[in-house]
Amino acid sequence: MSAPKLTPVGEQLKKSLHNISAHDRYYKSLENQEKLHVPNVANVLLIAYEQLRNASENIEDHLLMQQAILRYYRRTVLFAGKSSVKGLGKELIIELTQAQYLKNDSIPLSKVEALDTLLNDCYELYWKVTNKRKDIPKKTVEDWILELVSVKSEQVLNNPIRLLSFVHLAHAHFTNLIDYDRVLDKDDQVEPQDRPTVLYISIHKALLKSNDANVRSGLFDLHTIPLDNVDRFVDFNVQYDTLADLPATTKLSRLITKNGAPLRVLRSAFFTDADTLGVEELASETKTLNIVDSAIKQAYRQVRKSVDRGIIKSVIFLLITKALIGLFIEIPYDLVVMGSIIILPLVINLLFPPLFIAITALTIKLPGQANTDAIRNYIKAMIYQTPAQSTLSIKYTEAASRSAVFNVLYVLLFIGVFYLVAWALSALQFNIVQGIIFVFFFSTASFLGYRLTVQVKELQHVSADNGLLTVIRNFLYVPFIYLGQKISYRFGKLNIIAQILDAAVDLPLKTMIRLIRQWIVFLGNKQDELL
Repeated sequence: MSAPKLTPVGEQLKKSLHNISAHDRYYKSLENQEKLHVPNVANVLLIAYEQLRNASENIEDHLLMQQAILRYYRRTVLFAGKSSVKGLGKELIIELTQAQYLKNDSIPLSKVEALDTLLNDCYELYWKVTNKRKDIPKKTVEDWILELVSVKSEQVLNNPIRLLSFVHLAHAHFTNLIDYDRVLDKDDQVEPQDRPTVLYISIHKALLKSNDANVRSGLFDLHTIPLDNVDRFVDFNVQYDTLADLPATTKLSRLITKNGAPLRVLRSAFFTDADTLGVEELASETKTLNIVDSAIKQAYRQVRKSVDRGIIKSVIFLLITKALIGLFIEIPYDLVVMGSIIILPLVINLLFPPLFIAITALTIKLPGQANTDAIRNYIKAMIYQTPAQSTLSIKYTEAASRSAVFNVLYVLLFIGVFYLVAWALSALQFNIVQGIIFVFFFSTASFLGYRLTVQVKELQHVSADNGLLTVIRNFLYVPFIYLGQKISYRFGKLNIIAQILDAAVDLPLKTMIRLIRQWIVFLGNKQDELL
């Protein structure tokens, strides 16, 4: 029986699997090299701190290591005056290993040298840019450099071939399907030559939940920009900052999110780890689709676990934030203005938002068999050509009415919901500060809870029917989701708690641990000299 004929996307998938296999063989050849061993010094303390720091960050799990690397470089790389960065690569691996981002005795010494070379080249680029391009603020150049080197450092330590191959495949798939005239308005300032770049950014944001640092790095490689070309480096970053902030990029991201369920399963089946499908299995349609079925089931299980983890992280995040605000704002206000601590509002503000997130999670239902069949058939049509080839298509969002009446009703909805909440809080003896704090935390909890439901929606290829209770619930707390989104965005930009931890704990703690480790090595050398 002859092998099934592949579609253009299927052919690209086959090529990607060949490249991945070659990369795996290369990385396996490094296993025999000497590895860096990290002594166990205060590991428990450092791990506990990293858990606390990550909870305050409230970001996607796959970005935690890159953010830890970025924090390390912000702490150790000096831009006030030029200095040596030699040896920072080794210290980075030690810190990541102690915090359990890396397994001990897993990083070849050759990668230590690669990190030092990468950091030195990027550091030298900073000084070249700031000396030649006085029109660019130094802080902006510093951010560009640190974002780039943090992602490239993670890629030195963890092979990025699967992630990058998946992005290219998804880009090819959507390039052939998207009708930009149905997505973008006439007011959207996107030149035709910039559409592929905007699509690339949107795929990263929608399917991989990438931050700007990862997207910037991916495009940097695609443009093959040398680290010694100052003008190309600056022009690239200025263009990226412009395109990433366009409303058109957000619109495309939403469209890809809406149509991304099959791609997410495809990534799980082909681009996750070394045990996923190989080129040989791709020649058998039956084997391929069996693995796709397994990937769909695994995706459902994984999203359930992700929701559960998200609940825990969100609750910890809310409790930490509420404890600090209660300690520095709510309790002092009660003591000064009211003369005593008002217990009921304090308890409600502390417990209600986490309970709301937990209750929201209980209402989340995973997709059913119809959704599973639809994803399976879509992936089959993506990869294999058949005599009765089904046409793949994009589901576009129906344009919302711009009726002035609807806009007025939407505003009245906001006002009415917040009025009902204010009335209820007043009946519970909340003062103005306690009321503001309640709205702040309930809005944040609403947005965090909504993000948990979005994880399930991202696996829905068949639209789910919303019941009356769901419609009523959404009607009542959409205003809080909207406000929570704005708060989370502003808070994410400032992230005062993370800044406090970095200044008060991160630097002194990790400096102390490094000094203790160096002291232990020094004592060990002195003992060896006595032999």
